[in-house]
Amino acid sequence: MRVAKKQVAYSRKKIIAVLRTLNELVVSLDQIGSASDDMTREENDAALADFIQQHKIFRKVAQARRILSAPFPTTLGADGMDELEREMQGVQYWKPRKRK
Repeated sequence: MRVAKKQVAYSRKKIIAVLRTLNELVVSLDQIGSASDDMTREENDAALADFIQQHKIFRKVAQARRILSAPFPTTLGADGMDELEREMQGVQYWKPRKRK
């Protein structure tokens, strides 16, 4: 198996694009959280959904992921995974609650 590089490089422009997306997400979620004391759960859920849709968060974070993933090799190892797939093992993804 090939040993992965210890460093990856990004252009300043791409780093700023990712940081802008992360900043928009973190600050906005913090502001929604701060405002949630004065909201019902339904209003809070609506505010979160509105933010995600109106700010096109899915598109923006997918683009950030593409930027950060670009320098990593996509060659499959003996385990059938590339380097990032291997590193993403064990990530705790959201799952819907089990219905009673």
